Amino acid sequence: MLRYVLAATALRAFSMNGATKWVYRNLGNLAGGRRRAKGIEPHYIHRAAENLAYIESFGAIADGHQLMELGTGWVHWESLFTRLFYDVKVTLFDVWDNRQFPGFLGFASELRLQLRNQVDRPGDQIDRAEALLDRILACTSFDDVYKLLGFNYIIDPTGSLKAVPDGSIDLVISSDVMEHVPRGSIATLIQDFRRVLKPGARVAQQIVEKDHLTIYAPAAHPKAYLRYDERTWRRWFENDVQYVNRLQHSDFLRAFREAGMIVVDECVVATCDSSEIKIAPEFVHYDKADLDAIVTRIIAQKPLDA
Repeated sequence: MLRYVLAATALRAFSMNGATKWVYRNLGNLAGGRRRAKGIEPHYIHRAAENLAYIESFGAIADGHQLMELGTGWVHWESLFTRLFYDVKVTLFDVWDNRQFPGFLGFASELRLQLRNQVDRPGDQIDRAEALLDRILACTSFDDVYKLLGFNYIIDPTGSLKAVPDGSIDLVISSDVMEHVPRGSIATLIQDFRRVLKPGARVAQQIVEKDHLTIYAPAAHPKAYLRYDERTWRRWFENDVQYVNRLQHSDFLRAFREAGMIVVDECVVATCDSSEIKIAPEFVHYDKADLDAIVTRIIAQKPLDA
């Protein structure tokens, strides 16, 4: 518990003002860039492969599609992996620039080494992916990579998708992002999804409802934040640099439906036992399955007549 509190305190200190946030992000990029340049953690490959297979199972992706990745992060991981198997154009969207080219090359290099053994796909697809990775690894900048792959990088600190034209996107993807969107911005963001999607096009999201402070305190309960009422959470634990909105799976489902989207599928990928902790009043109305969920997936569709 001490490590949990200390982590929250440190992250809140980094959230004090623009200067401290700048320090946090630059320190994080420096340390993270060095770590990522050394190679990829195995679960990244498995996650990307499973997410892509999930999307494919609903026929939501094809060559020639225009994709958008929300919260594309350090190395554009989901888009990179998807692009190896589909000839698609991709809009990479984020709220700030934390790209790490050495980390990108480190991930791409490790993926090149592990692809054939770690990804279960037909040999001709693996051959194509390896050839493309060889060309990617010959690039000397993100601009070279974007030109090669057909990527377009967009930054908007407000989180608005205003730079993306109406009805231009076939699929919006993200992994481990929606839990970081400010609670009050979720409805607007999903309305933006609906606007930029073509009629009948889809959104595919993997969402991690786990308490992210447990990254620093692994002995804590996976959803330790359920212990705290809103006032206590905001006063002692909430921070801006690693913000989590504490929304549950049912909240995201409701937000998509209220925005006029059709939920095509939803599933729980990983769980914990929420009965092991005392639940704060704000969360007692959720059913146990909702509170147990720590990783979920949602595919939602824009109506054909919209």
